[in-house]
Amino acid sequence: MARRLKLAGLIDLLWVEQPREILELAQDRRLDREFLPQGPWLNRLLARGIRRHLQLDGQPLPPLAPIGDERPNAAQITLAQSLEGPPCSQADLEALAAYVARGNTLDGPGVLVQGIVGRLFNGDYRADPQSYRDACLLDTAARTLNPWRQWRWRRSGDVDQARARLAEKVDRDPVALHATAIAVHNLVAALERMRRLAMERPRTLAHITPAAAASRCLAAPGTVLRQARTHGNHAVGSFAPGTLILFRLETARARSLRHDVAFLTHTWSRCPAAAWAPRLLSEAWRKAGKMMPAQGG
Repeated sequence: MARRLKLAGLIDLLWVEQPREILELAQDRRLDREFLPQGPWLNRLLARGIRRHLQLDGQPLPPLAPIGDERPNAAQITLAQSLEGPPCSQADLEALAAYVARGNTLDGPGVLVQGIVGRLFNGDYRADPQSYRDACLLDTAARTLNPWRQWRWRRSGDVDQARARLAEKVDRDPVALHATAIAVHNLVAALERMRRLAMERPRTLAHITPAAAASRCLAAPGTVLRQARTHGNHAVGSFAPGTLILFRLETARARSLRHDVAFLTHTWSRCPAAAWAPRLLSEAWRKAGKMMPAQGG
């Protein structure tokens, strides 16, 4: 069931959380990711925030670019092909498995996961607490509707500085910037779920297959946005230029456990990591299971 918040001149948001409806609307070319300054005031504010924060050198990060004439585009194809091999190094896999089995990091897996994702693009990438804080700030700034926070960030330049530091770590590769600053949080959430699953019943790892554990713990973005380009109607509701449609992707994924929902696999905005992320989670679970006996589970 969709939910609507509409106040004339102020806001026009439409939340969609049913898998079928999300997949239908994700293919609707009346909806795009241009995020133009259209519609009510708060819609324009959020659109400006996305365009301001999720860009590099004035261009939108590729995974957030408008549909364009060709999908998948060259960047999507290249990245998907580069992710067909082993999901990460053996040393990184050992570290992930140790976190799942023993939770042996004080502050969660954020820095560990950011480093693994970064090394997909730059073999010398080293994440640290500052780089992960920068990623958290950039992700938060791109999603908030709070005008006071947006104003403070514009004055302070904190978000711009965080993005600049993250971009330099990946040699200003816009795809890598998105991966290490935005997409990384979904993988962090999945590993945190996997750790909780292992903690609930220490012998769980022996009874749940790696593929099942990956499906159960996979995390999709909480909300994915589209902006209406024209007037239109759908079963979930009508929309006008500037209406923001929010796909509650994680809610839909949790209901269905469908990977094609989590990654919008069969849509123009498909995630190039649709095969890589579940494979990484499966391998981490498999290796973690071998570590559990040493814990006395």
